[in-house]
Amino acid sequence: MKINISPLRQWFGFTRQERRTSFILIVVITGVICTRWLIPGNSVSINYTPLEKQPAENTSTGNVYVEAAVITGKTLSGKRAGKPLPIEINSCDSADLLPLYGIGPVLSGRIIKYRNLLGGYASKEQLLEVYGLTPETFDIIKDRITADTLLVDKIDVNTAGFRRFGRLPYFERQEINDLLKYRSINGKIHGTGELVENNILSPDKANRVKPYLGFR
Repeated sequence: MKINISPLRQWFGFTRQERRTSFILIVVITGVICTRWLIPGNSVSINYTPLEKQPAENTSTGNVYVEAAVITGKTLSGKRAGKPLPIEINSCDSADLLPLYGIGPVLSGRIIKYRNLLGGYASKEQLLEVYGLTPETFDIIKDRITADTLLVDKIDVNTAGFRRFGRLPYFERQEINDLLKYRSINGKIHGTGELVENNILSPDKANRVKPYLGFR
């Protein structure tokens, strides 16, 4: 016995295109729900972004409009998966450092101030020289920071004066005086090895200041 469903179609007023659109939406939503339960820990949210409304079909009751649902890959927290990019400590500002664990406004300001004093960080380990930054904090944040050594401001050893050398906190006054005296007598200096050989700098001090010295 064939059941006549024409009265039901007339009651709901659905056209063929409307039924097709409704079926597609039901399939999409069912697939998302199944994925949520079949793959643990994979939170998927559905963001319904209204597209430009277009009349699907004119019916006797007026125009029927259909809105498409856009499914994004965002988690329920609204954040995309993946690790944040490292913070480059020679070009960032103090606000960029605040998301790091244990870094507040005061400590971030000290990091920037010490960077300006040095002329840039030759290594991220130099953050341990910043007052208030503990080894424990550094161990936590070290993988989230990087130091671009190309941004370090170098001292031209063969032209700089006392004040320029004195800005670098690693130099002692006597070391600067000996260096300038040696330069005035012997002329151009070719490298830190020459300063060590002439007892102007110790090997440890030479290694420490080497990233900040240029010999042109």
